[in-house]
Amino acid sequence: MVLEVELFGQLQPQVPRCQSVRFDEATTVEEVAARLGIDLHFVGLIILNGSQCEEDELITTDGRLCFFPFMSGG
Repeated sequence: MVLEVELFGQLQPQVPRCQSVRFDEATTVEEVAARLGIDLHFVGLIILNGSQCEEDELITTDGRLCFFPFMSGG
């Protein structure tokens, strides 16, 4: 399975913003984040294949996963 992962904002400025990650079996959003070194305490929104999801969501097929930081400003 191949996931296209996109990071928004300053979640991991030292890694590429867009990357493809390959998995041999189903995985969770939390496991993807751990593999990429993303601290989910700084993630405000997770989108999997165009729909909002939670960190325990099981990913079973190819797709697109996006991580957004919490919004700030005023």
